[in-house]
Amino acid sequence: MSNSNDNGGKNGGNDAQGGLDLPESLAREGHVVWFHEYRKYLGYAWDEAAGEIRRAHVSDPEHAIYFDTFAEAMVATDMLMGPRVIIHASKRGERPRLVR
Repeated sequence: MSNSNDNGGKNGGNDAQGGLDLPESLAREGHVVWFHEYRKYLGYAWDEAAGEIRRAHVSDPEHAIYFDTFAEAMVATDMLMGPRVIIHASKRGERPRLVR
């Protein structure tokens, strides 16, 4: 099966990834919001000032929020600032592909 992101099996095909430098792999399967300019994910982190866990830019893919569907990931980006894309991995450890 082929898709628009197929790069002929070559790793690092930036043309197939919209010219973006995507992460090598994701910690789980699912859709993730990727802030490509900062090389960070939408995730959860402890906010010391607020004394609670909040949504934040996180570097570790283990702390990223993994959405089951593209639609859920898109809704989560509604109030976010900064350049971002949705990436997807169909299984743990897989190189993600650009969805939008």
